[in-house]
Amino acid sequence: MMPKSLLIILLCASSLALADPGSVTRATDLKDKPFLDAPTVTRLAAGSRVEVQTRKGAWAQVSTRDGKSGWLKILNLRSATGSSGSGLGGVNQLLSVAKTGSSGNTVTTGVKGLSAEQIKNARPNPQEVQRMKSYSASSEEAQRFARSNRLETRSVKDIGLASTESQSNRGSD
Repeated sequence: MMPKSLLIILLCASSLALADPGSVTRATDLKDKPFLDAPTVTRLAAGSRVEVQTRKGAWAQVSTRDGKSGWLKILNLRSATGSSGSGLGGVNQLLSVAKTGSSGNTVTTGVKGLSAEQIKNARPNPQEVQRMKSYSASSEEAQRFARSNRLETRSVKDIGLASTESQSNRGSD
């Protein structure tokens, strides 16, 4: 008889060899490489079925039903693991519990910093900066939100951020 721990290890290892089914949550570009400025392979419609091959940071390498392969942002992807449509849903859910301690469908994406290559190849994107600014809230909007959610005002000591000029002078020392 095989020990339970060995059985779990074998099940986990075999599950890694299988592609993970998923679907695209909104129309998105399938990229040649895991970078926003990489060439687009094709445009995927919302609801398109894909097979997740691997993950790298905030990107997932996928293949489509028509044989195309590329990368898309994980935030545009819904995993079918644990769904009744995969045939292995219960097994995948059990393996998920073994690997993560959770059987829920909550997905959290985290990226831990940038690699030296990503920093070296970084390019400014003024359009994205403008888009980010569009998400800001005015002081009035923030106060209205705080009142409607019964948030309390708290004083926080200023952390004394250095000015941009003094920071750039430090970099030339």
